[in-house]
Amino acid sequence: MHKQAYDANGSHIGTFDGEFLYNMSGKIALRVDGDEVYTTNIPCKYIGTYENNEARKLDGALLFRTEK
Repeated sequence: MHKQAYDANGSHIGTFDGEFLYNMSGKIALRVDGDEVYTTNIPCKYIGTYENNEARKLDGALLFRTEK
């Protein structure tokens, strides 16, 4: 089951399957590899970390958080 994803303001932004964050249109927005968060452009870029159901940018700002 996919977890629901929310932005820093608590707005529902999509779903997370454990590897990919899908936006509300169903398109892949970000990829999580272990505890590392990457963009989906080519070449992909390392932009943050994922732990304890939260993805954070390198500067500490929240990218998204997940809930069941």
